[in-house]
Amino acid sequence: MGFYSDFILPRLLRSAMRNKEFVPIRERVIGAAEGKVLEIGVGSGMNLPFYRSPPVREVLALEPAARLVTMARSAPRATGMPVNFPRGFRRGHSA
Repeated sequence: MGFYSDFILPRLLRSAMRNKEFVPIRERVIGAAEGKVLEIGVGSGMNLPFYRSPPVREVLALEPAARLVTMARSAPRATGMPVNFPRGFRRGHSA
């Protein structure tokens, strides 16, 4: 959409999510998820490795920033766990 949202924001979010002090909290909270999960604001996908498959069957990942969706699609995740990015939610895309 613009220089800030395409280049600066994705890098700032990724840097903030790499903070090692938050890893134990993210492991505990995300690790408790079960079934079909809706993650609003998936960002660059830094939470995806914390979902366990099973008990998580699927993650619906909502993110309006196209650049962050691209990053999240390549993020590591639990083996066999589908992650779907609904298109209708992103800016500039229609369902």
